[in-house]
Amino acid sequence: MLVLAGLITGLVLYLNINKDSGTSRRADELPSVCGNVSEAALAKARTTNPNGLGSRETELSDGTRTSCSWNQTKGVDGKGHRSTDVYVSSEQEQAEADFDRIVAQHMLNKEGTPQMKPLEGLGDKAAVVLVETDSAFTEISIIVRKDDAIVEVDHLGWDAGLFSNTSPDVAELEAAARGIAEEMAAKI
Repeated sequence: MLVLAGLITGLVLYLNINKDSGTSRRADELPSVCGNVSEAALAKARTTNPNGLGSRETELSDGTRTSCSWNQTKGVDGKGHRSTDVYVSSEQEQAEADFDRIVAQHMLNKEGTPQMKPLEGLGDKAAVVLVETDSAFTEISIIVRKDDAIVEVDHLGWDAGLFSNTSPDVAELEAAARGIAEEMAAKI
């Protein structure tokens, strides 16, 4: 009887952990700049669900700042957790200083040990900051300066394991974030 109870408990845990993540598909409208990211790039990032609450366009004294947010779509984007936020600041008089400031802010992450490396072939200057934690949660940020604009892509998540969450493949996270950064930077 104990063996049967153990098997049932294990099966319930397994099915609960390995169910599709995300929420039902929403029809949230995002700012027009967010349309620079293709459905294919969002599918690769496993974040095809637009999040209108996390997206907005704000006029600043020296330009515009737009935030775009996507989460997982239940039944489409798989197990585990992913979210993507993109920030675009344009017409920045101090774009180079802003780039350095944003990279430095990411390096101050207290939840893990951040690692930074420059990226070649993306905008005028680009860097990637990876933050791995003691938990399965992993965050990757790509910051790009192109002319007087800054593009920042924050892509994060974890994968579902057999009985607990696991860290996602860093190369997969970086490739997804870079694809989004490339598309956004190409169209600003």
